[in-house]
Amino acid sequence: MTIADLKVDEKAEIVGIDAGKEFKRRLNSFGIVKGTEFVLKAKTLTANTFEIEVNRNMIALRRGEAQKIKVSPCKR
Repeated sequence: MTIADLKVDEKAEIVGIDAGKEFKRRLNSFGIVKGTEFVLKAKTLTANTFEIEVNRNMIALRRGEAQKIKVSPCKR
């Protein structure tokens, strides 16, 4: 399961990132690393952009980026 598979307001934990070093480094700068919990706050009607809340910060991801981040849903 990836961020792109989540529903709005669903909480999840990052279990892996299937991407190159540069993309992982960029995500790391936002606090997006394995074990981080976040909430999917919004997605566009066409599901091309996803907005997540990580450590009180809102981060927008494109569909291709969201599909590279493996997640596990959390119980609220």
